[in-house]
Amino acid sequence: MPLRPLTVACPACGSENVTYTCEPSCCFNHVCGDCYSSFELFTELLGDNPGAGQKPSQERDSLAPTVACARCESLDVFMVEEAASSSRPLVCAACQASLHLGFASVDAR
Repeated sequence: MPLRPLTVACPACGSENVTYTCEPSCCFNHVCGDCYSSFELFTELLGDNPGAGQKPSQERDSLAPTVACARCESLDVFMVEEAASSSRPLVCAACQASLHLGFASVDAR
C-alpha cells in the first residue's frame, strides 16, 4: 500500500497550511499559517498493519507536520495514500503499527 507524507488540518480553522515549529523528537508543536493557532500532535496505537508499505523515498521537509509513533517513537509516520482524508489513518513505516492521530494543547487564536 502506498504511503505519503503526513498532512494535518488545523483543529481550529481546518487549513492544511500547518508548519512544524520545533526540532524532530521534541514537543511536536505545530502552528497554523492561516489562523496562527498552535497545537501538538500525538499518536495512539490501533494495532498492527503488516505489509503497510515503505516510506516515500523523498527527503523529509523539516517544516512539514511531524509526529512520533506511539509504539516505537519513530518519526517515520505516514498516511495511507488511498485512504479517505476524514479518517486520517496513519502507519509507522518502522514498526508497521496502525495509528490514530490526536491533537493536544490546542491554543486557538
